[in-house]
Amino acid sequence: MRFLCLILISIVSAIQADSNADLVNAKVERTIDLTSHLVSITNLITVENKAATGSLKSYTYTIEPAHAKNVAFIGAHSVEGKKQKAKLNVVEVSKDSDKGGLYRVDFAEGLAAGQSTQIQVEVVLFGLVSPFPEEISQNEKQLVVFKGNHYFYSLYPTKSQTTSVNLASDLTESYSQLKPTSKSDSTITYGPYENIKPFEQSELSVHFENNSPFLAVTNLHRTIEVSLWGNIAVEETIDMSHTGAKLKGSFSRFDYMRRQGGQSSVKSFKTLLPSSAADVYYRDEIGNISTSNLRVPTKSKGEPVELELKPRFPLFGGWKTHYTVGYNLPVYQYIHNSGNLSLNLDIYFKIN
Repeated sequence: MRFLCLILISIVSAIQADSNADLVNAKVERTIDLTSHLVSITNLITVENKAATGSLKSYTYTIEPAHAKNVAFIGAHSVEGKKQKAKLNVVEVSKDSDKGGLYRVDFAEGLAAGQSTQIQVEVVLFGLVSPFPEEISQNEKQLVVFKGNHYFYSLYPTKSQTTSVNLASDLTESYSQLKPTSKSDSTITYGPYENIKPFEQSELSVHFENNSPFLAVTNLHRTIEVSLWGNIAVEETIDMSHTGAKLKGSFSRFDYMRRQGGQSSVKSFKTLLPSSAADVYYRDEIGNISTSNLRVPTKSKGEPVELELKPRFPLFGGWKTHYTVGYNLPVYQYIHNSGNLSLNLDIYFKIN
């Protein structure tokens, strides 16, 4: 117990030592992408070390308490002239109920006293774009709401910050306006804001049209069968649902075929398979589904195989589908013998 307390004390001390007095966000350019059901945030941060002596090895990136449990991905790069350079190591420190999610970003090189550097932090958040209203008829378009922060949420003071919010369409019902604010087509620009205090918050809210596929995989079961006679058989059984606005009322196949309404429904979606995938099949509980397209890349490039899947029926909000995808792989590419046989297989799973 004493050892655990010492670890926690050292973590808190490291965060405090690396935060207030020495590091400053000299300039932050933040882009929030709301073109899909995921929130993708790119932060270009100019960091200054205001200390008189010594150098700092890391930067602590902070996510608002309300969003700390919605992180799907976080990554960082060093930047030179707005071009990404070295990939930076990112380590989750803690999820504090008061301060939010804390992540340590290690600099490529120590940041000397009086010097500045640029880093780019990319974050993907899920579950923050919500349909509003929650139910729509077949002929209605889908409207959604996103709530965030006008300010760059940080442990450190920020001298100057601007935020661009990219929407799925230029149709907005409403959006918060913390001056200066401007809108051009499907982009809302907030700021520049000056001299922002650490942990500053002001609710940013946007209510806009977004008919992109709101797909969520609720269950995935993958079976890999290895035959030493030359084949690896992979089969994936997937439960998927449309988490957008639920369909209100009945579904009219006639109107749908005439392309009247159903803008937010999912007619097809794509998934990626390993580049050497062969004998691909796609079926549901009824049987094989032939309405699918397979794009096989040039073998020399090693790109993944792209499989476009078309369910038997379109997916509206609240609707679900259950299907199976299978394919074969050659053993010689994935089985290695270094005294013991080992399987080295990167399995793709991406839905868009």
